[in-house]
Amino acid sequence: MLGRALLQTAVIAVLFGLMLFLPAGRLDWWQAWAFIALFVVSSIAMAAGLARTDPALLRERTSVSGGRGLRPLDRVFFALLPIGIVGWFVGMGWEARLHAPAWGLCGQALGGAMQAACMWVAWVTFRVNSFAAPAVQVQSDRAQEVIQTGPYALVRHPMYAGAVLWMLGTPLLLGSRWGFAGSVLLILLVAARAVGEEKVLAAELAGYDAYRRKVRFRLLPGVW
Repeated sequence: MLGRALLQTAVIAVLFGLMLFLPAGRLDWWQAWAFIALFVVSSIAMAAGLARTDPALLRERTSVSGGRGLRPLDRVFFALLPIGIVGWFVGMGWEARLHAPAWGLCGQALGGAMQAACMWVAWVTFRVNSFAAPAVQVQSDRAQEVIQTGPYALVRHPMYAGAVLWMLGTPLLLGSRWGFAGSVLLILLVAARAVGEEKVLAAELAGYDAYRRKVRFRLLPGVW
């Protein structure tokens, strides 16, 4: 499982490099190298931690469909997400060909910190929720229950909240102005998935409806 996770990390890192450096037309773009390095280091640390503490969850996370059949809403999500990601990164790479990086060193450092914060949110989520598979599903064979501790006491979808940090931090770190338009579209896609996921959980997971009434916000406390 750990080997599969490391292979996936390597493949994704190469794809990130192709999507960024080819349209940029140059390799002397340190912000892109920093982005890839952050991704690789944090992904390896996450995989190693899960291999030690929760190998079952690592198995779920490294399977394309979480080891189970995909629902229609996930088929749409997993079809649209790669298209959006590719267009987003290629657009930011092309912007780097045309313009010097924006935001300055402080803004770029903030973007890196937001990406690191995303991985930290993911880790604390995994520590309390061993059912956090990539596909929307109720794992009755593993006696899945509603998780209400850790970050789930603040928002109903902490993983998606962390993803929002990553989507906003990426154009900051890469020095991209155009990238924020893609960030908005990707965040809307994630928000739509959160709504669809809740419909499944409310219908199939005992106690989830009561949890929704207890924790009012999906991604950002006090906002939504």
